[in-house]
Amino acid sequence: MLPLERASQLRKEADVVLGLIGLSDIFRPYGKVFPSGSYFLDVMAYPDIDLYITKVTLDQLFAIGAQIAKSELVIQVVIEKTDDPLHMPGGLYLKPRIKYGDWGRPWKIDIWSLSERVIQDKMAEMNHFLSKLTPELRQAIIRYKLSILTPEKRTPMYSGYYIYKAFIDEGLTDETSVTRYLISQGIMVGG
Repeated sequence: MLPLERASQLRKEADVVLGLIGLSDIFRPYGKVFPSGSYFLDVMAYPDIDLYITKVTLDQLFAIGAQIAKSELVIQVVIEKTDDPLHMPGGLYLKPRIKYGDWGRPWKIDIWSLSERVIQDKMAEMNHFLSKLTPELRQAIIRYKLSILTPEKRTPMYSGYYIYKAFIDEGLTDETSVTRYLISQGIMVGG
């Protein structure tokens, strides 16, 4: 499958997965939801969806997690408090894994509950990336992401943001330069 076809199929399937587990209905009583990351930018390389939800309590997050876990497709739900107070101040993290499709790994949804102010700051960056994303940059980003998939069939941890910055803000175009940039930002690429 060609990179753009893969990204398109992942994006379509992401919407199906979100619908099948009823995420919109589950979130509705708790707050506003903001799609982010590769799902928002439509540069998906593996089955991963990033979402923000406005601040909820730990008890509410457990209630959300329990509702998600009721889906037959959900095989795991993880809840954590942030270990990054600088980038995710006061954040609560919910990660369901969903068995669906044939990507060599389950779908993962990264759901961060943060204050609306923090979410707005993060979404300003995403909107900036989106405003600069040309069809050529989109294709280059997807190809690069596919070239650095780990043995777990995902991009290196925390690499997405820096990949977007490398291509969009830094103007890097060749894979070697992008990889050097990621490494300079503390991202473990290729090992």
